[in-house]
Amino acid sequence: MRIPRYWARQDYTGVGRNGKSQTISAWGWSVLSQTDAQAHAVARAKSALDKLAAGDHPSDYDYLERPLREEIVENISVGDEEIALITRNRYGALVLNCADVCFVDVDFPPVRGRGLVDGFLLAFSAARRRARMQAGEQSTLEKVRAWARNHPGRSFRLYRTAAGLRLLFTDRLYDPTAGETGTLLAELESDELYRRLTLKQESFRARLTAKPWRCGCSQPPNRYPRETPKTQEMFAQWLATYEAQAGGRAVCRLVEAIGEPARHEGIRTVVEVHDQYTCTQEAGELV
Repeated sequence: MRIPRYWARQDYTGVGRNGKSQTISAWGWSVLSQTDAQAHAVARAKSALDKLAAGDHPSDYDYLERPLREEIVENISVGDEEIALITRNRYGALVLNCADVCFVDVDFPPVRGRGLVDGFLLAFSAARRRARMQAGEQSTLEKVRAWARNHPGRSFRLYRTAAGLRLLFTDRLYDPTAGETGTLLAELESDELYRRLTLKQESFRARLTAKPWRCGCSQPPNRYPRETPKTQEMFAQWLATYEAQAGGRAVCRLVEAIGEPARHEGIRTVVEVHDQYTCTQEAGELV
């Protein structure tokens, strides 16, 4: 998993374009130490300044080319082996990151008009929109079940989420960087960004807690790492509100288990952690 434990932001001052002094700030990261993260930040800032001085744009700031800057909240281990991490993402929700337990989220299709007249009718008929939405949801569910019938060696737990379906594979461990994993994600029509993140971040991800806007909460006032007591205090206040409003609300609901249950201890542990966080109630709106 490409999830650094240490982050630092550092400045680097040098000669920029037109021979003028310029200061660049950059984030660095490390799995080893804070000192190593600081050194990496300086190196990244210098590299960015060198590229700007040469007339290029520092492409290494691309979202998919760097690890996600997320706080590690909890380590999940089996014996001495770390199998997963729970992090807090940029909008404050907890996320389960797994080295080799495969998650696949499949979105329901958006409700769109099939031509001008149909689009007009959809815009003014809640019943028509609801029927179209239900048809799209059923079609997505049937596609997943058909995929399972065509791949009888696969086993997974199938969940309903607020905007689609989630598959948690229980048959075996998967390498997030392997070609067969990319093929699996593509066959199930998983979101393209998720496919790219899985490959680049070398892990599978599943959101565990509510999106703030789905439970009447704002997004966090700042991002991790919070470098001053003031930003830490602001975040702590936000977190208390978020946990109060999101607590006990379900992120997903189990639809069915297809194939064999998990035999691997690591997969069983991930299933248990995932369900404890996400399947917190039988009824109510999913968040």
